[in-house]
Amino acid sequence: MDVNATCLDKDEAINTLVSLMAKQGNLNDQDVYKQGIYAREELSTTGIGEGIAIPHARSETVNAPGLAAMVVKDGVDYQSLDNQPAKLFFMIAVPKTGGNEHLQILAMLS
Repeated sequence: MDVNATCLDKDEAINTLVSLMAKQGNLNDQDVYKQGIYAREELSTTGIGEGIAIPHARSETVNAPGLAAMVVKDGVDYQSLDNQPAKLFFMIAVPKTGGNEHLQILAMLS
């Protein structure tokens, strides 16, 4: 968790969150996981509005479900549904072969 992150854009926010997730030991390969995040973002933004973004992906490179969080005081343009900057970020990582852990975490965060 980083409560005082400095990110200038969406890519930097994603990179910071992936690094936080990797530091927890949840990822075998940061680049592969990051590709999964970007693939999910192509489907639709995970910037849900009201200053919150919840990027998430299922990936074979995730060895254990994990959650990374950060706060960006000045916000980041995350192409959120309400077009407002995202300030509070939660990244969810789950194994490709896992169950529905990510849905449970998403429900708790929503």
